[in-house]
Amino acid sequence: MGPDDLGAHRTVRYASPSTGRIEPWEWVEDGSVRTRPMRGSVIVNSAEAYIACCLVGLGLIQIPAYDVKVHLAAGELVDVMAAHRAEPMAMTLLYPHRQHLSRRLSVFADWLEDILVRELLPHR
Repeated sequence: MGPDDLGAHRTVRYASPSTGRIEPWEWVEDGSVRTRPMRGSVIVNSAEAYIACCLVGLGLIQIPAYDVKVHLAAGELVDVMAAHRAEPMAMTLLYPHRQHLSRRLSVFADWLEDILVRELLPHR
């Protein structure tokens, strides 16, 4: 499935919990980020509800792969636009500002980065 096929499908629409804005479908095509508003019969504002609605057949969803890793592995969900993935979302570790980063926090940040790289980045 590609971007030209999107018009024939319904989606579970996602509203940002912080702004209430309904997020458009997003993908990369020819090196550019493209977006498109999608039709759907339900709007949610949490990842859990988004996934649950998709699992019961209410429409396509667009969510980071780590959120649905188990469902993809079990064959409950299928990646339909692998050739047109959206840009990866940035992740940030927030901690109180200190002049010197504690050894404990530094070790934790390194450990977390190793896990995220191993579990979230596509294996090449």
